[in-house]
Amino acid sequence: MLIPFKKMNAQGNDFVILDHFANQALDVDFPRLAQDICDRHFGVGADGLVILEPCADGDARMIIFNNDGTRAEMCGSALRCVSFMMMQKTHKDQVDIVTDSGLKQAKREGDFITVNLGKPELIRQKMHVDEFCGDLVDIGNPHYIVFQEDISRDPHLEHGAKLEHHPAFSRPVNVHFVQILERDIINLKIWEHACGATLACGTGAASAVFAGIQRGCLASKVAVNVPGGKIIIQATETGEMLLIGTVSESFQGCYPWKI
Repeated sequence: MLIPFKKMNAQGNDFVILDHFANQALDVDFPRLAQDICDRHFGVGADGLVILEPCADGDARMIIFNNDGTRAEMCGSALRCVSFMMMQKTHKDQVDIVTDSGLKQAKREGDFITVNLGKPELIRQKMHVDEFCGDLVDIGNPHYIVFQEDISRDPHLEHGAKLEHHPAFSRPVNVHFVQILERDIINLKIWEHACGATLACGTGAASAVFAGIQRGCLASKVAVNVPGGKIIIQATETGEMLLIGTVSESFQGCYPWKI
């Protein structure tokens, strides 16, 4: 079976996208396909598989599978990528995308795509997990945010997997280590649930800034340096978090899947 796809990334957070507007919808085992097509040695290689399909409640529906085959509730980077695709299709600068975490709005200003991730919820502040003290935030998916003075030694690589599945959490979490440089600039190191270390995470960046605002140490608009580049997070007056950044198409092709 030949499966047409487009590969896109947002600051290196990369996705294989199946466009069910342009191509016939597939009736396949998507969790298994995600494992195969996202494999970086034997497949296309990606952090996740995204299905973009028509939807009566918005301009499109986005369904995300992690590269281990599990379904993801939400992904800000993938949301920006599919929003850009829909803007190209519809010739509109604003689109509505239905996700497993609800309806999300996106707009384009020049080269930047802005998506509204909604209002995060601070589940627990200063939550002690082993030797760490972090904040647990839900923004459609759960994030454990740890603030440290120095993250240059990549603590996410050493501790991310352990914290992701720690019994202190009711379900697996995304783990982020944050270094505050200024009130409006932070560095972020990322360990994503079911993906491991990634170059960017939109919901993680928003959760980190939200946690910093709740602690009184970050401004309402913050530049977030991630391993793959830079994104902007801005909190609105109503408490919603805006994720702002560029996206790019890596390539497109057809994946020969043997089932």
